Amino acid sequence: MDNKRIEFLAKAAAVYMQFGFKSITMDEMARQLGMSKKTIYTFVKDKADLINQCLELNQDMEKCDITEIAKEHDNAIDELLAIGELVSTRLRSIHPSIFFDLMKYYPAVIQKFKQHKDTFVKQSVVDNLEKGMKQGLYRKNLDSQIIAKMYLSFIDVLFQGDTFPTSEYTFTQVYSEYFRYHIRGIASDDGLNHLQKVLTNNNFNI
Repeated sequence: MDNKRIEFLAKAAAVYMQFGFKSITMDEMARQLGMSKKTIYTFVKDKADLINQCLELNQDMEKCDITEIAKEHDNAIDELLAIGELVSTRLRSIHPSIFFDLMKYYPAVIQKFKQHKDTFVKQSVVDNLEKGMKQGLYRKNLDSQIIAKMYLSFIDVLFQGDTFPTSEYTFTQVYSEYFRYHIRGIASDDGLNHLQKVLTNNNFNI
């Protein structure tokens, strides 16, 4: 993907994250980006294609970011905290209607989102769990596959909006509570001691 396309998709994705999908027509997208619709159509076929390409770019960026975090942190808890802060930061920029709009109007795109979640995201959770168990930072009796599926199930609950309606809770608020619940539930005594030291010495927004 060339740099001009990446720059265009990143800006378009930011518009969707701020305003949602339904309210942003191609005319409005052109206005927001300060370009003509003719220019937009040199990159995409239509609105559905634009949304699909924005999602693919975001998924590619997420893969790169999480892979880089895993390389930077030998300690599984430090890695998990860094990933948690990354997710929390991104959730703050998401419009409440994003996933409702996708499920209602763009089922092919939401299916791609679910596939990414069930493959890359799941494997990332499994890898971190197994890493932490080997290091003695997580409880030895964890079933990494079950815990990973529980984590993915929470993502579904978070975005469906039935249990935590966006009129009452923000994505970041709910995710932060679950993340604290998750990390303290999987940590061993040594892991909890390390976690306490890290939280005391750093300002994590989770």
